[in-house]
Amino acid sequence: MLSQDVAVDNRRVQRQRGGDSTQGRVQRIFDISRYGCQIESNDLADGASGQFVEIDFGGVVTRAIIRWSDRARLGVEFARPLGSRQVDALLAEPVPIRLRRL
Repeated sequence: MLSQDVAVDNRRVQRQRGGDSTQGRVQRIFDISRYGCQIESNDLADGASGQFVEIDFGGVVTRAIIRWSDRARLGVEFARPLGSRQVDALLAEPVPIRLRRL
């Protein structure tokens, strides 16, 4: 079994910390990559795994599936990977983010 540190180093893409959002339904985004991100949202309850959502990053809208949830944190996988430039833009200028169940 791999230690957590080794498992993190073996991810297919390097994760980066996203900005905070106080507007909309998402309070915080963590570890955004081209393939998904971790979201902190009090509006989606624990047990939301398997639900489809739409995420509006303020100009970049994408659909995603919730792969895991733990209390107010969700791990989502984007239906289509974001472009590298889109991820870079989201990291450079955090915007209000909205999350909507489909």
